[in-house]
Amino acid sequence: MIEKQPAIPHQYQKKSSRFRTFIACSVTAGLVIISGLFLRNRDDSQQTDISTVLNQIRSGNVSTAKLIDAERRIEITTIGKKHFHSYWSEVGDQGSELADELQKARLPNGYSVEVPKR
Repeated sequence: MIEKQPAIPHQYQKKSSRFRTFIACSVTAGLVIISGLFLRNRDDSQQTDISTVLNQIRSGNVSTAKLIDAERRIEITTIGKKHFHSYWSEVGDQGSELADELQKARLPNGYSVEVPKR
């Protein structure tokens, strides 16, 4: 003989289903947000030495550049859409030399300088 088991009331099944749907949606939204933040903040530029950056500027291969004074960093984008960055040393006045080279080069999309506020 087959025994019949009492059925779970329908109202409890709906609450359980809604709760599972809420948890699944929350987890999915969280994963999308986290992965978006990782992709947004990635640095896809290649680090190179300062002489390579200067050679790129002098040869006319640079489309745009940014000097970041606080970090002693220069970021360039070549005509071929490749991104490079380099750091200059604290010794000497390489930041001014880089700015002079960028001025002479007359980049197609220009360059910018970020100076920290004091």
